[in-house]
Amino acid sequence: MRRRERLTGFFIIFILLTFSAYSNSMNVGGRAGIADRQLSKTGQRTNGQQMRVLSNSEQKLNASVPEQSLQPENKLDLESDQTSSLDSERKSNSLDIDQTKENRKQNIEAEREDKKIFTEQRAENNPDQQQTAFEKRYEPELIDQVKVHKVRSGETLWDIAHQHGLNIDSLIGANNISNMNSIKPGQEFKILPVKGIIYRVSPGESVASIARKFNLKTETIMEDNNLEDSSKLKIDQKLVLRGAKPEFSYQDRLDQKFMYPINTRITSYYGPRWGRVHEGLDFAAPMGSPIRAVSSGRVVYSGWATGYGYVVIIEHQKGLRTLYAHNSKLLVSVGESVGRGEVISRSGNTGNSTGPHLHLEVQVNGRPENPLNYINK
Repeated sequence: MRRRERLTGFFIIFILLTFSAYSNSMNVGGRAGIADRQLSKTGQRTNGQQMRVLSNSEQKLNASVPEQSLQPENKLDLESDQTSSLDSERKSNSLDIDQTKENRKQNIEAEREDKKIFTEQRAENNPDQQQTAFEKRYEPELIDQVKVHKVRSGETLWDIAHQHGLNIDSLIGANNISNMNSIKPGQEFKILPVKGIIYRVSPGESVASIARKFNLKTETIMEDNNLEDSSKLKIDQKLVLRGAKPEFSYQDRLDQKFMYPINTRITSYYGPRWGRVHEGLDFAAPMGSPIRAVSSGRVVYSGWATGYGYVVIIEHQKGLRTLYAHNSKLLVSVGESVGRGEVISRSGNTGNSTGPHLHLEVQVNGRPENPLNYINK
């Protein structure tokens, strides 16, 4: 009886121990499964880490170990794995955010560069696009639109004028024509874009005085020649005077003959010199030599002029003037009438001069011409 009671007691103890071991095994396995599910949810991206999975042999081994000895160690492992996983995920997310910002910045810069290139190409492909209100429109001066006609065999001045829609006055007003009935093939004539004349500014002249002289409007002269300030008109500046007619006709040219201003040799002739056109004759003249008027007329200027030094200008008739430069002393005043051969000045070395001499110009319709075409030989 007692033996049966003892066996029953042992059997009960064995059953309790077996149940306890089974409970511990289920508890450890369940916790490991939960840890695995938590690690998989964190989205760990590190390839070097491995998920902890308990095998059946480990479960059996853990079943024989008391719950107190297993549980703290598993908790530490799980906490360490979770901390490492969270740190890795934070670093990965931070890198992703930084990379996204960098990509967005590069995309914006690329888009701006594309727009810039497109704008530049559009400007290059459309050179004639309309100007904005802030841009200054540039209109070429009429003097820049002057063309050159080369005479062909059999052509006359009337043929050339008709071909370009001009008249004889416009050809005379733009060219030095010494003989209208004798033009040669290869000879060149300036062709104006409008009917009018080419006028060269003389010392003492202004836009207003030129306008009065040819009965033109000051505004027209300034507009045609892009003059923004009438006070900045320069000596020797060339202007196109729309609608003006030559004051000195071809017949006047044939009738007019001048005397020599001084009886000395000519040292420099009209034409190309030192890379530019020498627009007159230079006479040897020792300092203080008397300079005479080549013909009768009225003094329109007597004074200093840039480049010319002390200068006298005499108007003999409308469209015909003579200029005497580099004087040392002036003997006449503006408005004074002078006779042919009258002494008007003393030679000198003033202005742009390399030595004492007289510079003589003959101005026809405001342009310098070769004085030898008007001086009696």
